Amino acid sequence: SFPTVNVASAPRAIMLLAAVATQCSAFAPSAAPGAFRAGSAIASKAAVSRAKPALLGLRAAGEDENREKPKTMMQPIADDANFVTKAIYNLEMARIGAMSATPTEENGNWNGEPKEWADGMGLVQQISLVSQVGPFAKFKIWLARSIAGNYDADKINSRIDSVVASAPVAIFSFTTCPFCLKAKTMLAEELGVPASSITVVECDEDVDGNAIRAELGARTGRTSMPSIWIRGEGYVGGCNDGPGVFPLLKDGKLAPMLQAAGAI
Repeated sequence: SFPTVNVASAPRAIMLLAAVATQCSAFAPSAAPGAFRAGSAIASKAAVSRAKPALLGLRAAGEDENREKPKTMMQPIADDANFVTKAIYNLEMARIGAMSATPTEENGNWNGEPKEWADGMGLVQQISLVSQVGPFAKFKIWLARSIAGNYDADKINSRIDSVVASAPVAIFSFTTCPFCLKAKTMLAEELGVPASSITVVECDEDVDGNAIRAELGARTGRTSMPSIWIRGEGYVGGCNDGPGVFPLLKDGKLAPMLQAAGAI
């Protein structure tokens, strides 16, 4: 059973702050047709269309390479989701629609959230960091589970384990997340991690994506994307936090981890 929220007794300020932190950290997951299967090595056409050339080989687990499908973040959440969850989810969908970039040749056909959000320690990054500790983090974990609804936790955790074990580097990602794009780009271009050493699960295109994100939150205490795992190290955070691949790179720790994992 999932925890419940007594909205009538919850301080309005806490609820609003939690909602704002949730929105600004690009929270809302979605599930789309076309389930991924861990261990597959078929590149996602939807992800490829938005990726930089050096990222075209990154492996999305199980995408049907013969079927094009329209990209949308407007996917249904659990039918039994409470009104707080539905309200926040709908606000997030509206925010994504309003803020997503228009694909052009100049921006590499990117249709996700602004790429500059992932640069430095801007406001979005600072809000994201605040939202991943204390009551905000607990709220986001609860919200992820509420969005996912009822699912087979053992099955989802088994799948997560399979993905993590399938390659030296495993990345749970969103196709429209600039932090995910930045992390993938750095690993592929700056450190030279080959496509064969990375398995990517795009949770916003995955039939199990909501549940995967909920269980990742339960495991790591974070629902933010990307969720990056390195063989022998386990969870290493996201792009800039937890500790994150960029802080690890800056400290000279990331390359040795990847070497020990057999990724480079």
